[in-house]
Amino acid sequence: MQSLFALFSNGPKHIFRPIRVIPLTSKAMKTTAGLITALISVAAHGLRTRDGPGGPRPPGKWRISPIDGSKIALPTREQLAFQDREMGCLIHFNMATYIAQDGCNGDPALVPPRSLFDPAQLDTDQWMEAIKSLGGKYATLVAKHNCGFTTWPTKVSFKDLAGETVPYSYAIAQSPVKGRDVVEDFVESASRHGFGRGFYYSVVVNNYLNVQSAHVRNVAAGPGQVGITTDVYNDVVFEQLEELWGKYGNLTEIWFDGGYSGDQKDRIQSLLQKTQPNAVIFNGCQDDGSCVSDNSIRWIGNELGHAEEENWSTGLTKSGESDSPWFTPSECDTTLQTGDRWFFGVDTPLRSLAELIKVYHETVGRNCVLALDMSPDRRGLIPDSHVARYKQLGDFIRQCYDDHPVQPSCEKRDEAQGGYTLAFDKPAEIDRVVLMEDQADGQVIRTYQVWGRQGKDGLGDWSLLSNGTSVGHKKIDLFIKPVTVSEVMVNSTFVDTPKWRSVTVHKCS
Repeated sequence: MQSLFALFSNGPKHIFRPIRVIPLTSKAMKTTAGLITALISVAAHGLRTRDGPGGPRPPGKWRISPIDGSKIALPTREQLAFQDREMGCLIHFNMATYIAQDGCNGDPALVPPRSLFDPAQLDTDQWMEAIKSLGGKYATLVAKHNCGFTTWPTKVSFKDLAGETVPYSYAIAQSPVKGRDVVEDFVESASRHGFGRGFYYSVVVNNYLNVQSAHVRNVAAGPGQVGITTDVYNDVVFEQLEELWGKYGNLTEIWFDGGYSGDQKDRIQSLLQKTQPNAVIFNGCQDDGSCVSDNSIRWIGNELGHAEEENWSTGLTKSGESDSPWFTPSECDTTLQTGDRWFFGVDTPLRSLAELIKVYHETVGRNCVLALDMSPDRRGLIPDSHVARYKQLGDFIRQCYDDHPVQPSCEKRDEAQGGYTLAFDKPAEIDRVVLMEDQADGQVIRTYQVWGRQGKDGLGDWSLLSNGTSVGHKKIDLFIKPVTVSEVMVNSTFVDTPKWRSVTVHKCS
């Protein structure tokens, strides 16, 4: 790993004097001495690929570091494009919209009647306007959730336990709004608004077919259910996936909630290659390191809207692994409603703007794509209060980050040494920094420090403003209070010469 000491030949000579540290969080507060110790340890031992839970993982696509010989995972074009989207919405609109429970989860016998699904004012363009006000760049629709109801008119039929061929009739074509196709409406609206689009289809649970954990339950089918075998169930799954993936155009994302079973993996991989080779796949990898697509992305292990401070674009664990040969960016899914409520809940309160701003900083600001839930109501519309909250969050992001960066008079990149400097003609007040790494050749920055000089003409002392490990697509560091600076300098350590996309500072509080 490139030594931090090399960065100081043109930087502050007094940097290891006692300094005033402005910490971010207890986790981000590291002493300079501690950083040096870590660097010496890494320099001595290098970076090694870890083994997975079941033994050595099959290697991903990677290159060798010219500095220390470690593996640097390489992204696909689709993974980088997905990270650039930064925010989107996961739209929960299905049979569970019309019941008190938040989905059919936890009640394997629950099959709500088709007659409940009646969105008389369905308007998918209104959904997209709400996403636009948020600043989202994509939308993923729950086309089939755990109840088993399909919001497109599926043509699939199958043999039941009596050997009779029957249609898959738990679908929109048998509802009060027969003749409509929510999936088609959604795709057309997303296309008109220039949004990426994706589908969520649960392959492991289907109450209508009496299936849990990708297997038919060892319990007789109850009211509203149809009895089948597990083999027939898997045939139904893949025929419906072929309808979804093959009929509605190119997709940005495909969602596997809860993953998929080992028995389904090969067929999923083959069908993806046939129908949607360019979509990113949420939960596309299993714990043993096997993946259904090179475009796989990972879950961070919670639905709180909280990524860890150290969140890598590589690896299969919740926060990733810096030395993994797998490039697998993370997506952070969370709700707009309180109480972890995903489908529309009558009178369910919304999370506050302050909490959602925190979510933004702990997801997008920690190298994670934010998938914020959207829950149309029983009319098929986004409630006014939800629309307003999306816009409030979008307005904050635009005002803080898009419209008002603190402009330097001079920017200097020293990419050979991993540095970036901003200089100001007159003292500038700032309260945060936004770092973006060019990951086209992999994520290579391993640690960074952000320093601020408070004097004029290069005469003032330097203070440590923030530091950390992973940068990746984007890292936002908030200072505990505003500081006035004449110069900002970023130093980094790395396993290959880094390329900064940008370094910007802002005053938003």
